[in-house]
Amino acid sequence: MHTEEARKAAMVEAGEQATKLINDAKAAAAQVLEKESQKAMAAANEIVERARQSSEAELARMKEELRQEVGRLVVETTAKVTGKVLTVEDHQRLIEETNKELAA
Repeated sequence: MHTEEARKAAMVEAGEQATKLINDAKAAAAQVLEKESQKAMAAANEIVERARQSSEAELARMKEELRQEVGRLVVETTAKVTGKVLTVEDHQRLIEETNKELAA
């Protein structure tokens, strides 16, 4: 009988140890999952921020190209309408005036 009780006690102890190991493994898995989730969120936020910065830079570049093209068209149109050859100073003045108008 003593052997049977020892066997039962050993089985209970083994079950308790197995339960503890399972709980420890679950806790470790949850920690790993949390860390990986945080890493993924940080990476996603970084991607979003880079995309935002890239969009802003592209928008600024496009606006500058548009200002240059509008300035060129104003100079070209003014020269055609007035029928005279515009000087470099005329070009610059028209471009500056156009840029002021676009900024307003």
